[in-house]
Amino acid sequence: MLIVTSLAGLGLVLATPAAERQALFHPAAASAAQGPSIAGHWMLDVAGIPAEERPQRVVIAFFQGQDRRWSTAVEIVAPDGSTKQGRSIAAPDGVPVPISGNLGFADSVALRQPAANSLVMTLRLAGQPVSTRVYTVAKDGRSMTETIVWPGADAAKMESTRFVRVD
Repeated sequence: MLIVTSLAGLGLVLATPAAERQALFHPAAASAAQGPSIAGHWMLDVAGIPAEERPQRVVIAFFQGQDRRWSTAVEIVAPDGSTKQGRSIAAPDGVPVPISGNLGFADSVALRQPAANSLVMTLRLAGQPVSTRVYTVAKDGRSMTETIVWPGADAAKMESTRFVRVD
């Protein structure tokens, strides 16, 4: 019986596609197979923002600690040169955590991470939803798309922006 079970297990491993087999036995390869990481510094491509809404600069930094929690830092430089900043440390478990700083438009964030190259972020202010943002890194790792879903009474509004890696 032990031989049959072992052979059945070996058969399952051999029937598994090569990339998945490599991920089973080599976790670092599994991470690489998922695509480029969202970790790093990203700058908003402001040319894609309407002139009347265009900030001078927006930089987002994502870093994941040993505890798997994400540290996020945002700096927004408005057209008049004033600066808003926000920081948070959150596990990708969907549980809201406070945002420190002076963003003004959000005071808490909840995260989910469906893949190494993406992060889903829900922002709230005084307990009310502000937006959901999906960050997805391109296969080459040099750009990232931010899809923003704005809640609304009738229907949600969606828009996309583009970030470039700066580190």
